[in-house]
Amino acid sequence: MSKYHYLWTWLFLIFCGVLLYSLFRPAPPPDVFANSDKVGHVLIFFAVSLSGRLSKFAIPDWLHWPLWAFLAMALEYLQGAVRPLRIFSIEDAYANVAGVLLGLLGWLVIRLYLARFSKEAGTNVLE
Repeated sequence: MSKYHYLWTWLFLIFCGVLLYSLFRPAPPPDVFANSDKVGHVLIFFAVSLSGRLSKFAIPDWLHWPLWAFLAMALEYLQGAVRPLRIFSIEDAYANVAGVLLGLLGWLVIRLYLARFSKEAGTNVLE
């Protein structure tokens, strides 16, 4: 197990808390700049999906990424269904999925780097 396992687990839990608070707060946050909410959606789903993968929960890659893509859409829908002042936005849902896809891209880059590093060092860093 990686020495950073607990760090990534705590970060994942913190990001999940931020995600749930931001999605289900009573009113939408004020816009800091045009489309700032979309940037926020991309960033939080990037952080949650990538930190979840790095925390090494016992869930395979083939299930982790599609599950987060589904949650990206479902949580946006649920936000509109549960909170009276919030509405479902397909653009926000797309931003959520874009964050998950960026997380997947980050994960692939990290795995490629670690595979190269472990090959050069003669160890298996990926386990």
